[in-house]
Amino acid sequence: MEITAELISIALCTYNGEAYLAEQLLSLTRQTYKNIEIVIVDDSSSDHTVSIIRNFQAADSRIKLYCNEQNLGFNANFKKAISLCTAKYVAIADQDDIWMEDKLSIMMAKIGDNLLCYHNSAYINDQGTVSGKSTLSAHRFTEGFCSNLLVLNNCVSGHACLIRKELLDQASPFPQDLYYDWWLSYTAACQGRITFTTETLVHYRLHNNSITRADKKHSKALRIQNFRYFRDHSLTPPNVSLFLSSLLYQYKKSESRFFSLPLFTMLLKNYAVLFYTRKRSLFSNLRFIFRESIN
Repeated sequence: MEITAELISIALCTYNGEAYLAEQLLSLTRQTYKNIEIVIVDDSSSDHTVSIIRNFQAADSRIKLYCNEQNLGFNANFKKAISLCTAKYVAIADQDDIWMEDKLSIMMAKIGDNLLCYHNSAYINDQGTVSGKSTLSAHRFTEGFCSNLLVLNNCVSGHACLIRKELLDQASPFPQDLYYDWWLSYTAACQGRITFTTETLVHYRLHNNSITRADKKHSKALRIQNFRYFRDHSLTPPNVSLFLSSLLYQYKKSESRFFSLPLFTMLLKNYAVLFYTRKRSLFSNLRFIFRESIN
């Protein structure tokens, strides 16, 4: 049963996704929430991706396909897809996942006055076999005024988000080298307008060609850069801005020392905040703090 007649735009970026795309498109077109548009921007694929989309488009007029003449890269292509969405609500889709049929109905019922709502996802492998693990296996979810909990780690995945399109304007411009879902969730959290459901609404496929699998771990330099981005965000609460400024000051001072006890102490003092969203062992987090304090 549909909760509302509001149109939802589903933004889907594709690139050489023929292996799993048909299964995902089938799950999108079978949503119990019917008032949708599926905005697909293909980033100059060289396989059968576009042909698969056109076959689905012939049977479902809600699918809108745009093809880039040249490859823009994931971030630029995502921005283009979002700009082409016409609804007040936008759901982000990956090309290789599988959505539960009631995902959008549940998310629309949950989002309320929030700018962003996210959910749990079950991990599957190349063959679609459920691994028994999920987003909540590795992360703690958070909501409300929680921007301080998101400065080191992120628990929000783009494929799990339903957002109000106004959030995109508030988050603009997007930092070029920071995950867009992290930036969006932080922006919403700065205003206390982020929420979640622990319901599992997507089968999230982990395979060797996925973007997140291919991405390397953030270096210390990138973490420091992220802290600057968050500190300088126009919506960052004063207390969080002060904390980040102090943290950046200690990182700067640590450059002239082999081991920085002040940085080590500050990271340890704020352990509960910095390491809240990522479920790791105490030993693993302490080892991270120690390594972070070494120049």
